[in-house]
Amino acid sequence: MGLADRADAPTGSLTQVDLRKLELARAIAVRPRLLILDEVMAGLSPVEIDEMLDIILGLSRQGVTVMMIEHIMRAIMRFSERVVCMDAGRVMAEGPPDHIVRDPGVQRIYLGA
Repeated sequence: MGLADRADAPTGSLTQVDLRKLELARAIAVRPRLLILDEVMAGLSPVEIDEMLDIILGLSRQGVTVMMIEHIMRAIMRFSERVVCMDAGRVMAEGPPDHIVRDPGVQRIYLGA
């Protein structure tokens, strides 16, 4: 997680990205096969998003199935193999990320096109 140098730091002194890493560390401590992440990128800078994506991609490569609920398209496009877009609780589009971003409904509702 990249937190070894902060191991003795009180959680109140951690940055937002460090707190997210700590949350991930706690979640994977039980060695889950499925990890559901809800808006873990919210409020992070582009550099911090890349840090988190590197960690999450590493977990995926280690065999952890990751379901990520996220609105940051850059993160979705880099991470996802399959995307499900929902509107008002209904699936409106699903498929590979490059297919989803071309969907007119997704463009209208999520991308402001």
